[in-house]
Amino acid sequence: MGDEILQETECTQTQTQKSQVDWSQPNTPSFIPVIWGRLYSTRVSLNERNCWKDTCLDNPPYYDLIQPEFSLGRSFTCTFVMRKEIINESIVKSVSKQHFIIKRNLSEPLSPAIITDLSFNGTFINGKAIGKGLSRVLDDNDRISVTHPNAKIFIYKDLLKNEQDKVPKEISKKYYISRILGQGACGLVKLVYDKTKCTKHAMKIIKKCRLTNGEVNNLTDPQRIMNEVNIMKALRHPCIVSTEEVFDTSDTVYIILELMQGGELFDRISKYGQLSEQLTKFYFRQMVVAVKYLHSQGITHRDLKPENVLLESKDEETLVKITDFGLSKYVGEDSFMKTVCGTPLYLAPEVLRANGQNCYGPDVDVWSLGVIFFVCLVGYLPFSTDYKELSLRDQILRGQYRYSNKHWSKISLPAKLLMKRMLTVNVKNRITLDQILNHTWMQDSITLMKIERLLMQAAQVRDFDQLTLSSQNSDEENNNSDKVTVLKVAVAGKRGLSDNCAPCEPIAKRLRIDACAMTRIQKDDISTTNSCSSTD
Repeated sequence: MGDEILQETECTQTQTQKSQVDWSQPNTPSFIPVIWGRLYSTRVSLNERNCWKDTCLDNPPYYDLIQPEFSLGRSFTCTFVMRKEIINESIVKSVSKQHFIIKRNLSEPLSPAIITDLSFNGTFINGKAIGKGLSRVLDDNDRISVTHPNAKIFIYKDLLKNEQDKVPKEISKKYYISRILGQGACGLVKLVYDKTKCTKHAMKIIKKCRLTNGEVNNLTDPQRIMNEVNIMKALRHPCIVSTEEVFDTSDTVYIILELMQGGELFDRISKYGQLSEQLTKFYFRQMVVAVKYLHSQGITHRDLKPENVLLESKDEETLVKITDFGLSKYVGEDSFMKTVCGTPLYLAPEVLRANGQNCYGPDVDVWSLGVIFFVCLVGYLPFSTDYKELSLRDQILRGQYRYSNKHWSKISLPAKLLMKRMLTVNVKNRITLDQILNHTWMQDSITLMKIERLLMQAAQVRDFDQLTLSSQNSDEENNNSDKVTVLKVAVAGKRGLSDNCAPCEPIAKRLRIDACAMTRIQKDDISTTNSCSSTD
């Protein structure tokens, strides 16, 4: 018995070695085709008769989709040719030469297949007509019909789609869930596709979690989450990230957002080290316009930073939009902000001085804009825990920012003066948003024209007029067994929100300053503790 096992083991090892040798041969195919989808023939049909002819032996049970395009029709140029030998003649005679085409971008990870109707007599998905010349996203288990909703010929299987997220059915019916775009302390962001419009969106997933000791987790406090949701629903401006839809369940909030494909301003600065004055002016004016809009709506952002400023496209000159309103607050006549919140590196002095007791106003956003402005122009932070002369708190309270002659020598005097006026400790002397827009440095007719053109184009694509708030409750069971409230994008009336915002969030990502650059800054002959104070 032992000899048989030994012989079997030796035989297995020999086969493995032979297999490894065979695979190493030059004539072995190096490319293994990826089957991204499969079309299963279905027997459900018009008038309870099979669409496919049972007598045809050439009709396989399914068809593998390997190439990025699959076409169906009567034309011999189609990938799948509809012939009366394999399908009922009553259906074939109504099929167009090119009836529909399915495409999939295999270079984009987890992108969906898109089906386009090219026919005169209709292509149907799950019984609903697509429309000639129109497209829609093809999802797993979708039923494809031609010429009539009941003439179901295929069931589509998506072989590249990851496991379906446990999202409410209201979401999975409308959106195709794709890859992860990002993840932070407050939630997960995924790329999703609107199945009907074939448009891309970002879906922010926020769990309403609690800590094990029963205390509320500030980053996922339900009250804080709904604070963000209420604010986002109310905002409609070209320089504010739009909220398309909100799905609220008992334990999770799903926010469908406008997709910003240009990434964060943080990454754009990191890529170039610093931005030119011209490009800074182009981006910064849009930021100021957006913040001015927020303030006009009685909203203070309180967490402005390069990570919360997004770019619409990868183009250099693109729309800039502000996002992440988790720390924002409506400010009315009887509402005053007291909580210490925001990202420490961008906090205004009055926020630190408030210490949860005293009040501060919307001017805190001007200070944060000043820090962003500083970083855009020279590529390093004005205040940081890396600067050891003073604590971060004292640096901010005294307005003693790190000033490097080497970096600022290339910057124009009006830009320096504007920076100084924004990073002024005394709120009464700090520049206002209107004064920033009218500042000498901001007056550039070419930049103004470019921004105006972008804003007009955005207004044509999206309607920024007031919308109506509507909500509906769904009793249909979903994967989470929760009741889902769908909140359409709307302008809600201003409402007083709780003062129980989260305290400080974790310190944000640091700008990538190489060691040599940091050394140059620290050795600069300008004192960081005396001459850079801006308390006027």
